[in-house]
Amino acid sequence: MKTAYLNFFGSFLLLGCTVIVAAEDSVVVKGIGLPAALPSTSRVAKIGLNEWVAVAEKKGWLQEEFAKQGATVEVVDIRAVGAPSVEASLFRRGDLHIAQRMAYPSLQHRANGFDLVVVWAGGDCHPRRATTIVLKRSKIKNLEDLKGKSYGSNRLGCPYFATFEALKAKGIELDSDLKKGDVRFVNVTGSPALATFLAGEIDALGTHPAYFTMAAIYDKGLVKEISESVPNGEYVTGGGRALVLALREYATQNPDLIQAYFRAYNRTRKWIVFENHYDEAAEIVAEEYRISKSVALYTIKDESRIVLDAGQPSYSNEVDSLRHFLAWAIKNGDDFYSTKPLSDEQVAAFVDQRYFAGGKYYVDTTDGALDVNQAPAARPAGSLAVAKKEGQL
Repeated sequence: MKTAYLNFFGSFLLLGCTVIVAAEDSVVVKGIGLPAALPSTSRVAKIGLNEWVAVAEKKGWLQEEFAKQGATVEVVDIRAVGAPSVEASLFRRGDLHIAQRMAYPSLQHRANGFDLVVVWAGGDCHPRRATTIVLKRSKIKNLEDLKGKSYGSNRLGCPYFATFEALKAKGIELDSDLKKGDVRFVNVTGSPALATFLAGEIDALGTHPAYFTMAAIYDKGLVKEISESVPNGEYVTGGGRALVLALREYATQNPDLIQAYFRAYNRTRKWIVFENHYDEAAEIVAEEYRISKSVALYTIKDESRIVLDAGQPSYSNEVDSLRHFLAWAIKNGDDFYSTKPLSDEQVAAFVDQRYFAGGKYYVDTTDGALDVNQAPAARPAGSLAVAKKEGQL
């Protein structure tokens, strides 16, 4: 069963090119109320849709793993990257129990008072998980060229932080609520961000290349990257790590269902990555997301992908990673965390030790892990590395 939220479609006729975008990540307008959730008498897991979940559902593995625990599973289609308020509302109402997010927005949920816990964490991400892009025709070649120009991103999204850190490493300040910087910041998200960028109304955009709407413009060769995340920086080792979140109450009452989620993940990841079923997986993702197969392949196979990470087994490693990230963000003027800091104790409690190595409910998702600093051997058409090799960028 699938529950859909925020199902929008948009197309843009800009710059002499037509870009058709399945824009389910559209911006959320504050003040739109959600109806009350209906109580259920049976055990159910409501999990957020992403690429591996789409594959596991299509193959029947998701339903099978939860059925072993006498439960059913519902896939909740949010696709609202950059709209954490809606995701948080769904969690709070009980319409979402388990979802994957990166550490940066996950910590924002916690700082905003939502009682969520981390039940899984990936390792350090590839620096291209978040990038800064400009239009292919732009004269901007690097971050230094952004001085005096505009940069757009979702303030509550982690591409913002990746660019913020990359600029700071060059001695360049980005506008914030605390002070004016060298680069003008425009807070924009979802389809409006893409439209604004393609129309040339902002000079650069922070993004996840492997998110399906962005993968489409990469695939069409409309953009070029001027920066990736700082190698071994705070985004790569902290804010950009993939996390899986669950309601604390749900994780406490249904540990077997959290385990079922990760058994399904292990099974699906092994089939896609290590048994090399990228092609069939891309067909499933393309059908689910209503995108081209080449774009779907990019989202699951490119080095910038935001799914299919190996698990980070160490509780202490993850707690230390989050603490270090937060300390750096506050010290360096991140205006969100400077006003809503989390204590070391709060961070430790945010990560549920029972689901990490040595914990009662740990599921090992590390076997056969790939080196995250190496790209997959076979890369899809439209990837940045291929484009550079062929002189397209």
